[in-house]
Amino acid sequence: MADAVTLSRLGQINATGASWANDNALFLKVFSGEVLTAFKRNCIFGDTTLKRSISSGRSAQFPVTGRFTATSVTPGDFIDGQGSMAQNEVVIRIDDYLTAAADIFSLDEAKTHFDQRSIYSTELGEALARAYDKRIARLVAIGARTSTGDLTANLPAGLSPDDPFRTGTQIDLDNAAATANDYVAAVFTAAQALDEKDVSSDNRVLICTPEIFYTLIQSDRAVNFDWNQQGTNGSYKEGQIVKLAGFSIYSSNNIAQGNAAADAGEQGFVFNGAQVTSAADMTNTGMLAFQRNAIGVVTLKDIQMSMSGNDYEVMYNSTKMKAQYACGFGVLRPECCVEVVNTGT
Repeated sequence: MADAVTLSRLGQINATGASWANDNALFLKVFSGEVLTAFKRNCIFGDTTLKRSISSGRSAQFPVTGRFTATSVTPGDFIDGQGSMAQNEVVIRIDDYLTAAADIFSLDEAKTHFDQRSIYSTELGEALARAYDKRIARLVAIGARTSTGDLTANLPAGLSPDDPFRTGTQIDLDNAAATANDYVAAVFTAAQALDEKDVSSDNRVLICTPEIFYTLIQSDRAVNFDWNQQGTNGSYKEGQIVKLAGFSIYSSNNIAQGNAAADAGEQGFVFNGAQVTSAADMTNTGMLAFQRNAIGVVTLKDIQMSMSGNDYEVMYNSTKMKAQYACGFGVLRPECCVEVVNTGT
């Protein structure tokens, strides 16, 4: 057998010794042509709300009116009015700017071999979208937990103060071993609760954590060829479910927020004379069922992307990229909100 050959390792720096890192230290790292950015998080709450824009002002008022009753009239009787209708207001305040920004050092940018600005601008916008989505999710939960309505005075005869109008619904599975069919039953209970409060069947949505979304698909009641014509409601093959109990169904990672605090600069909304913020414990929240009129979003300054000019670069040798918006968020109709939790886990 021939003697071993002593190799001249072209990648080593000063014969530093055999290892993969040392043997390849001087070799060029070839750019793959693709930058692995963070995956885009699915943000879908923003398309499920009632939106209004204002050109000026600090808040927007949404009047709330109650109900009248009808009575029969005896011939000859004087027909008297029912007096003042139960009424109140919800006021949504404009928050401070919500901003995501980054400063790119000009020398670093010159050394970088791929386009950094397009990535940064996308990620800044995504940061705002996630905050927007999470805020709405918390407000749906707050609406569902509203147990005292704001129309408690001047209720005409025939309407009980216990009328569920203007209160939300929370459903607790309280089951550590909840099955797919248990979640399906909870969805139908949510639909029943909305029907009993006269909530429109249009634009109802059900948003679940990914775990529960895929649990629902495994139910023989939700995805079933015999029950759903031509399998149009979803399939095991595709891992999809379209509708259940009249709700359009979506999966979101923005429900699982733990015990979430209100956003910095948040001004909240006024419900029944009290200021309410979006702080909410979402630890046990699994599903949010609601109708479009549940949450209001008031926009004073829509999302804007901006970039600094030459003067800033001269002073700081960098370019500032910024995304921001000025909006207000609030619960308009708590009766349109249902939260499904499981405290038994």
